[in-house]
Amino acid sequence: MTLAIWDDGVWQDAALIAAIVLIAYVAVMWVAALVWTYRDIQARTRDVTAHMTAVAVVFLFNLPGLLLYLILRPKETLAESYDRRLEAEALLHELREQPTCPTCRRRVAEEFVACPYCRAVLRTACEACGKGLASGWVICPFCGTERTQPAAPRASAAADPAAAADQPTRIRRASTATHTPPASARQQPPADPAIDAGAGS
Repeated sequence: MTLAIWDDGVWQDAALIAAIVLIAYVAVMWVAALVWTYRDIQARTRDVTAHMTAVAVVFLFNLPGLLLYLILRPKETLAESYDRRLEAEALLHELREQPTCPTCRRRVAEEFVACPYCRAVLRTACEACGKGLASGWVICPFCGTERTQPAAPRASAAADPAAAADQPTRIRRASTATHTPPASARQQPPADPAIDAGAGS
């Protein structure tokens, strides 16, 4: 009889200790989930309403609430979103700085002399050092040689009417040739009266 009472008392104490440990474990996990949720939502958004909602869901539903929060939380943290924006801005800045062909608007390298897509001339070689010179440069920045501008060819009127209109027009000289009337329209010379009188006599 004493052994049975002792066994019942030991089992009751062991069950009580196990229940206390289990409750403490659940309570610790619950508080840890609340703290982790609050820190995680703070790192992902600055919206105070979102902070309170996320913590309330985990507080009310515990582990199922934590699972629900993991499904609905924002995908990126604020730091990740900031880094992504910086990368996008750097890429856009790099694309803007990269030169383009003035004819086909495709990306070309700065050292290209001609466009590999449309064959447009981008630079001319320096007469002294052979480096590529941009069209607006008047001096070679590599060797300091003055750039000689080639004479622009005259554009024909058929090829470029606008360029032909800009050229000075020549003044036509008056023709020195005289007009000769046809033989039928020529006037006979007037008759001499003395010759006519002699013929009559």
